[in-house]
Amino acid sequence: MEYRKVKEKNLEYFSGLLNESEDQHHMVAQSRISHLKRFEKIIELADFNGKTLLDVGCGIGGLLDFLKERNIKCQYTGIDINPQMIEKAKELHQESKNDFLVVDILEEDYNIKYDYVVSNGPLNLIFEDGMNMDITMKMIRKMYELCKSGMMITMTSSLTRKPNPQTFYYNPVDILGKTFEFCTNVRWDHTYLPHDFALFCYRKDLYDF
Repeated sequence: MEYRKVKEKNLEYFSGLLNESEDQHHMVAQSRISHLKRFEKIIELADFNGKTLLDVGCGIGGLLDFLKERNIKCQYTGIDINPQMIEKAKELHQESKNDFLVVDILEEDYNIKYDYVVSNGPLNLIFEDGMNMDITMKMIRKMYELCKSGMMITMTSSLTRKPNPQTFYYNPVDILGKTFEFCTNVRWDHTYLPHDFALFCYRKDLYDF
């Protein structure tokens, strides 16, 4: 399956959710509990106050709301490949509408550096021909390239005891093994949700100080 077809499937699915629901969690294919748990895990990456933060696959801007609720003051930028999601994010965040952009970091020459780069549960639809792993690792590599200090991503885990047949689950060991090819200063967490894991990658380790 070509990336173009993967992208079309992703756009169609999430545009459908956006049009059929008023629930801001369901719009991005998450429950309220899982959304909150993932946001809580994201802010463990670092102290974002006074830093630049890129939210890849930002959806309708739920992370920005969470940051404001926690009084975390950072220079936030949210990007998504779905124009409808970005339009909704701008509508919901008028004071920050210029901080939401339609960008595909896998296709576009996007090289702006941020202190931290995060992504909350992207690419969980099932794609053919093993494209999930290939595209996700390209995305993780690109996020790492764009971060000055660290990046973090949440992902659905193959270790779940209650899989959904419509969801793709990533093997954490496989993800770690491929991540170690370009970053060894890594932290991994499978404790916050039974069907999810978080990957943290940092630029500096003790050898750098």
